[in-house]
Amino acid sequence: MGNCMGRPEVFGVKFDSIMLKTAVKRAACMVRGGSYRYIAGTNANLLRMARKNAAYRRAINRADLSLADGYGVLCAARILKNPLQERVPCIDLLDALLPRLRGTRVYILGGKPGVAKQAAKNLRSRCPELVLCGVHHGYFEDPKAMAEEIAKSRPDLVLVCLGSPKQELWMMEYGRLTGASLACGCGGWIDITAGSLKRAPKAWREHNLEWLWRFLQEPWRFGRVCRSLTVPLLAAAEAVKAGFKNFFDTLTYRGV
Repeated sequence: MGNCMGRPEVFGVKFDSIMLKTAVKRAACMVRGGSYRYIAGTNANLLRMARKNAAYRRAINRADLSLADGYGVLCAARILKNPLQERVPCIDLLDALLPRLRGTRVYILGGKPGVAKQAAKNLRSRCPELVLCGVHHGYFEDPKAMAEEIAKSRPDLVLVCLGSPKQELWMMEYGRLTGASLACGCGGWIDITAGSLKRAPKAWREHNLEWLWRFLQEPWRFGRVCRSLTVPLLAAAEAVKAGFKNFFDTLTYRGV
């Protein structure tokens, strides 16, 4: 699994401070590397979840590439003085990575019944150089058996779209059984690729408003949006708490 040494940390979650182009190069090397690796992306809402869920946090921290997939994560990291280079959404990573992987065998796992098939069909038309070796929806009972079934397709890359924390936990526990070199947790990518959802226009993304676009398409996400917006506030509170602790530790050290 990934080496977490030197990774900036936010709420106990470790991230790779990395630019998109570097992430694409690293992911391409992982696909060709032979030994199993996996990639996790974390936005502000998921960061809150990982803050309280030790198993989920461990799955992210063991990822070989841990990406900040949300502007709220960057804000929190900056407040805590552990700044990250830039936001790297998993969908941008895949959009740049997949056209480079000529001849790579790709398996798509996740989504509602029929969505993975449609995503594969659309991906095949965009990237005919890929070999789409299999698909399966995200509704399965035995995670180990699912991994072993995927292995029969001999994939190089498995796109795991099960939602978080399920996809990260599955990649950590069972991904190696697929025989793939790389698994990538990519959540909403499958719905956007299938055409079930429309991605935010470029101008919205450039102004860090992709979260608002997603909310307008899925108003039931209101609670998630509210929780995400509190992440910078939680970071500020943690920074203040750390500041007071350092101050009193200094007083104690000096014997005041």
